[in-house]
Amino acid sequence: MVKRSARLAATGLALGAALSLLGTAGSAQAAAQARDTTVQTGSNIRAAATTNSRLLGTTKSESVGSISCYARGQRVTVGGYTTDVWYFGNVFDDGANPPHAYLNVWVWGGNVNVGADPAPGIPRC
Repeated sequence: MVKRSARLAATGLALGAALSLLGTAGSAQAAAQARDTTVQTGSNIRAAATTNSRLLGTTKSESVGSISCYARGQRVTVGGYTTDVWYFGNVFDDGANPPHAYLNVWVWGGNVNVGADPAPGIPRC
């Protein structure tokens, strides 16, 4: 019984490792293209490139953003800045309690610190 349990555990570990590798293989190219930047405090994290889409959360502090691409979405004006550029990627809010990772989300360009919309070097989605 002990040998069988050890064998099953080893098989489970090997299968888990293989599935982990398969899961990351498809996203390796996207990760290589992602550009790390910051997302401003109080930024709304959305399910699509519009303020009418589902609100997934709001950053509690300046957060790390790993941006994969951009799209033209709803045109928004806040604080005298207007853009229709929205960035797609991941946002890691360490200021949230507990810290929170928003994966595969949209953030309005005015809240992403990239310098220009669209930012040079970030591909269109």
